[in-house]
Amino acid sequence: MTKGTLSIVVLGAFAALSLAPRPARAEFVYVRPAPNPFARPHFYMGAEVVGVAVVGETGPRSFLDHGGGFNLFVGGRINRVFALELGWQPTFHNNQTDIFGERVSTVGLDALTVDGKFYPLYGPIQPYLTVGAGLYLLGDNFSVLAEGPGYQIGAGIDFWITRHVSLGLKAQYRGVALVDYDVFRDNTYLSLITGSGNLTVRF
Repeated sequence: MTKGTLSIVVLGAFAALSLAPRPARAEFVYVRPAPNPFARPHFYMGAEVVGVAVVGETGPRSFLDHGGGFNLFVGGRINRVFALELGWQPTFHNNQTDIFGERVSTVGLDALTVDGKFYPLYGPIQPYLTVGAGLYLLGDNFSVLAEGPGYQIGAGIDFWITRHVSLGLKAQYRGVALVDYDVFRDNTYLSLITGSGNLTVRF
């Protein structure tokens, strides 16, 4: 075999190797899991109907009867286990009437609250624990009669109808220390139980 023929054979072998099919390689592709629509960080707002039972009052006079009202709230789900919520809850008590059946007196208890909500489950049905504090103001149609700090602790459950709408139930104990500004200047501690049902819109 001549030198030229050997060169041609070697070049042909290299060409054949370069054109031969290469074995397939398995490639790893990372697929990001879909976010949980029921535990995603989001902003929400809603309203609820509230009933109030007065279970205890300290001080020389018992002045507050059972009542009811509503609560307007806004909040944010920070992560899958925690949400922070601001609320305004006016409730109405002592609806006294005259001999003609006309309402003559209503006492209102307003609560401005901040609550933390803790979620152990993340599905379409989500129970939670809630704890918070607030400012409570007692007054009539004309003035604030007493005010003071309070706290609330309780539990609730949300039923997600869609990823943007939920219905819920909640029960809380509320402890309120009121300073009375009338001539007697009585200090009163209220023990309240509230129960509510709500509609929440989520963004």
